[in-house]
Amino acid sequence: MLDLIKSQLKKRWGRIFENSFDELYIFREDNLKFILASKGALNNLGYTTEELIRMTPVDIKPELDEQQFEALIRPLRKGKQDLLVFETVHQRKDGSLYDVEVRLQLAAEESPPVFIAIILDITARKQAETALRESEQRYHALARAAPVGIFRSDLEGHCIYVNECWQELAGMTQDKALGDGWAAALHEDDRQRVFAEWYEAAQAPRSFRSECRFRKPDGQIIWVLTQAEAERDAKGQITGYVGTVTDISIRKQAEVKVASQRDMLEDLVAERTAELSHSNQELESFSYSVSHDLRSPLRAIDGFSLALLEDYGDRLDEIGQDYLHRVRAASQRMGILIDALLMLSRVSRYTVERTPVGLSQLANEVVAELQANDPERQVETLIADNVQVEGDTNLLRILLENLLSNAWKYTATIEDARIEFNTYEENGETVYFVRDNGVGFNMRYVNKLFGAFQRLHGTEFEGTGIGLATVQRIVRHHGGRVWAEGDTGKGATFYFTL
Repeated sequence: MLDLIKSQLKKRWGRIFENSFDELYIFREDNLKFILASKGALNNLGYTTEELIRMTPVDIKPELDEQQFEALIRPLRKGKQDLLVFETVHQRKDGSLYDVEVRLQLAAEESPPVFIAIILDITARKQAETALRESEQRYHALARAAPVGIFRSDLEGHCIYVNECWQELAGMTQDKALGDGWAAALHEDDRQRVFAEWYEAAQAPRSFRSECRFRKPDGQIIWVLTQAEAERDAKGQITGYVGTVTDISIRKQAEVKVASQRDMLEDLVAERTAELSHSNQELESFSYSVSHDLRSPLRAIDGFSLALLEDYGDRLDEIGQDYLHRVRAASQRMGILIDALLMLSRVSRYTVERTPVGLSQLANEVVAELQANDPERQVETLIADNVQVEGDTNLLRILLENLLSNAWKYTATIEDARIEFNTYEENGETVYFVRDNGVGFNMRYVNKLFGAFQRLHGTEFEGTGIGLATVQRIVRHHGGRVWAEGDTGKGATFYFTL
């Protein structure tokens, strides 16, 4: 009888079952014994046909016993359902398990009736579902632990998730935040702007970033930074946004404080600037007085001293004449000091006009003037070629006049005097220098060099002590630095940048 049934079924289903690599079964309705199994079913389970026809579906379903299986298929037996779809686990001959989806029908027209089962191996889908579920669990665990608010929304901005921190920041539960409810957390003065910014970002689409205020139900207002990135599906289509909300109230308070302090500082600067302007005006008045009011008495002292020497010199002894010569020398030196002070004052108030300047040409001109004024001296001068800068021609000439005339003066006692003007590069910056092999100076006193009236040598060398102070101010006007190196009896080098 069984062979006859099997033969009849093979006529109708044999070719499909023999060639199909899908998992297909036919088993009897009365005793649930397998009649036919596809090649795919045999390969997947690891049983032979002879082994399988002695078994029932319950034998390969470790999760179901016979009573449970009977209860499961009862709706098919009674005709209440045409198709039964359920998920279960199948067990192979080697004991391994795999997840399946069963699609089961009762072929009541067969004689006797049989069940036809189509089995889908859903192991990969189950693994993906497990991985997704685990990923979501990790995501939610991280979201709960995160110290910032986290939210998700669809493309229209409807909220679909907020974490605990977001709820705390907004003073709102997730149930109230879902959909458009989250917008109630926005400060009424910020809503329209935030909506417009969100719409603009979603249209692009691009990242969203906005600073706005949350107003909690108790009236407390906090500043938050909201940032969001687009979420994409497997096809790369944007499905929504995920973002964070960070409390920046402390930063905003600091910005307000800084702005207030900046305003106070600006007022203070304006006040100090006015005071400085007033001081400069007083300095100009003082300079005018020095230039006009002090020069006249000095000229009178020098002039009357000269008149005494010329008209009454024969009535004075040598001591008296020496006194008059000293008075004249002192008044003349005072005049030179006044000129130097006026020069320093003018440099301090000078407005720099930057143009291309040939420093090599200026240096050569200054050396030529020094040589013309002191033709008996033989000095070796080394001036670098084609040194070009951007700066104020008048000020840079004064700078080189001071440095080169100092070098000329302090090499006067040296037999093989040598003066050099050159440059070198250091850390991407051009450094200019004037070097001589003159009397030099003690590096212990290098900090005094650029102060007004600070002189490191005695009266054997003429000077006012203003020259290097003038050099320093000119260099500062050009945004540079100036420094010096030297050794007593071995010369000195003065460096500067522009």
